[in-house]
Amino acid sequence: MPVTYEESHDATTCGTIPRPCSAVPATIRPVLQTRWRLERDGDAPMLVYYGLRNDPRHAECLIPISEATAETIRGFDGRRSIADLCSGSEVPEELRSLIEEGIVVDAARRKRPATAETKQTCVTCVNDDLILPGLEFDDRGLCAFCQCYEKGRPGAQSSVNTLTDAELLDAARANTASRFDVMVLYTGGKDSSFLLWYLARKLQLRVLAAFWCMPYTNPSSLENIRRAKARLPEVEFIERTVAWNAIKQAMIGQWRTVGVPCLCPTVAFALFYPLAFHEKVPFVLSGMEDVQLAVMDYVLPKPSPAAAAPRTPPSPRAHTLQFLELRTGDCHGAKPLRWAQELANYHASIKRQLNPLYGDLMAVIDLAKKDPAVSIPLIKRLDTTAAYGNWQDAVQIVRRELDWQMPPDQEGLLHTSCAIEHVKDYTQYMRFRNMRTTFFPQSITELSASVYFGLTSRDEALRQRDELGYLRPPAILADLLKDLDITDTDVDASEDELRHALRASSDPS
Repeated sequence: MPVTYEESHDATTCGTIPRPCSAVPATIRPVLQTRWRLERDGDAPMLVYYGLRNDPRHAECLIPISEATAETIRGFDGRRSIADLCSGSEVPEELRSLIEEGIVVDAARRKRPATAETKQTCVTCVNDDLILPGLEFDDRGLCAFCQCYEKGRPGAQSSVNTLTDAELLDAARANTASRFDVMVLYTGGKDSSFLLWYLARKLQLRVLAAFWCMPYTNPSSLENIRRAKARLPEVEFIERTVAWNAIKQAMIGQWRTVGVPCLCPTVAFALFYPLAFHEKVPFVLSGMEDVQLAVMDYVLPKPSPAAAAPRTPPSPRAHTLQFLELRTGDCHGAKPLRWAQELANYHASIKRQLNPLYGDLMAVIDLAKKDPAVSIPLIKRLDTTAAYGNWQDAVQIVRRELDWQMPPDQEGLLHTSCAIEHVKDYTQYMRFRNMRTTFFPQSITELSASVYFGLTSRDEALRQRDELGYLRPPAILADLLKDLDITDTDVDASEDELRHALRASSDPS
């Protein structure tokens, strides 16, 4: 069932094409529609939508407004009429436009948050407005994500970052400077296991597999790595660990600063990219597939023409340096109103927590920036969808070739290498629900994209969706909190993102 309102309403009020402003009833008791919030972007007031709007307004989730309009909105209480708020004067045009667009509504027409009984699920994928509050649907029942995929408006970054088989083979034939043609950041999960087999056996490249043994790596992944070593004797493996005391403090710091305890995969680049540089490896690849980029490619707003990047895309070398600089930045911004700020905060926080690990990587970046003639490993991704077809095809291959095994009691094929993946799901969901970030919970959007792009069936995805760590604290959460010496009292008393990631706000919207 769709989201309901307090009273009957016109379902087209949100996400429609602007119409000329008409007269506003003087009796309207204005409030912001659910999931809209008045925020500040630096010194400027901004209305922010914590959700995804219907096409063509999917990119219109941050709306600058004047200080005068912001002051009026701060006075909204759902009881006073628009006439009282405007002191009997004519309603300003900016405010009338917000009313026409359905951003400002009468208090009786404010949407109720979805519940398990009233949630709406996309007719094509498995997105719903319970896990993704603020998700809109068109008249067909198609969610706003699928509307973006349907329009087919991918960005240009993927083409810069994607490596073809032919390019890899050409580079390998010309590679006389290194013992290796490619480094794979290996986790023992489905995607990186397929990538490892594909590069080493299908393309017969010289592969260096680099594994960061994070304390919360699934035991099944450790076994998968052991079996891969036996099945792929032509591959050289290298493993690094980081002291538990450092990891523990870093995870606590991450949770308090950015609301999630995760450190992957950023730390792997700090550990292994300098090694790839010193070994003169031409390429560094990770097991990231298309659906993990679908939201960035199809959904996120592209730069405005005035702020757009040059027409010529960055060179692969420049793109790699941009990639590394994002993961080694020191800035930590305010509350993230944009995905880019969320990512910058995440990476900067890890660097602050584990700064001693970054010395070699920073030295490589500085050298490459000072001398354009210095060759650096290019960070790329392989078009794995074209290589293996769908997820079940990939699983059959790695089972047959590497004796790869799923984690026990897990059916979903997303994120098979991490034992605390459901904690990430839960904390991302809670922060999004509590309107602490505009960053959509990742697993549900990736799973839904996999349905749209034909990597898995909708029925299978619905079963996998119910396994994700949303809506209720996952069982592993209590063990993780105990490992990190975080008590319920610590959470309740905290005034940082730890509380927002684990406790529901009374009225987040």
